[in-house]
Amino acid sequence: MKLKICGIKHPDNARQLLTLAPDYLGFIFYKKSPRYVGEPTDLDWVKNLPGPTQKVGVFVNEEVETMKKTAETLGLQVVQLHGEEPPEVCSFLKKAGLEVWKVFGVDEDFDFEKTKPYIGVADKFLFDTKGKNRGGNGVAFDWSLLEKYEGETPFVLSGGIGPLPLTPKGEPTDAQLSELQNFRSSDAWKSVGSPLGVRGPAVLDINSRFETAPGLKDFNLVKKFKDELFS
Repeated sequence: MKLKICGIKHPDNARQLLTLAPDYLGFIFYKKSPRYVGEPTDLDWVKNLPGPTQKVGVFVNEEVETMKKTAETLGLQVVQLHGEEPPEVCSFLKKAGLEVWKVFGVDEDFDFEKTKPYIGVADKFLFDTKGKNRGGNGVAFDWSLLEKYEGETPFVLSGGIGPLPLTPKGEPTDAQLSELQNFRSSDAWKSVGSPLGVRGPAVLDINSRFETAPGLKDFNLVKKFKDELFS
């Protein structure tokens, strides 16, 4: 299982997080998001980030040529589609040499049949909590719903994953670390899949519950979480 840290918008924060060797860093190119990273022409720091960590561009109903150009300009390897993009958009981006993740908001009424038109044109599905925002809602959905997913396409698990909110001092408390352990050993986690689970997520996607402000991740909290889950 791999780790993605999403919603990065500050250069120094990104470089610091890279020392934890996450598999992916996510950058949001949706202007209505409080984690909007900015115009590609102003993001040389994203283009020049060092190391093997892959860069994910998050888009919502964006023009395909804009996504392709943004990926080329900044050296993105992955595009994450958070809107109502049809399979044809996924196919276009995949043929352009990009890895494609198609996002689905999951609630009790979600029908996993909706994923079928994207088989073969999306490299991964991302299952997130269906909420008022296009991601970053900070709330987990009922993971047992994933037992209904019978597809072969690997999936990314997102939505409210992480410890309790930070204390005013910005330090993880005993309660926070206890929640991490409970999360790791919970029946819900086991039903989705441990790091060794065959049916588990290919990628764990963390975001808003590790922030001191939108787009600013707490390094120590992310490190604690990574150490607890991936040790």
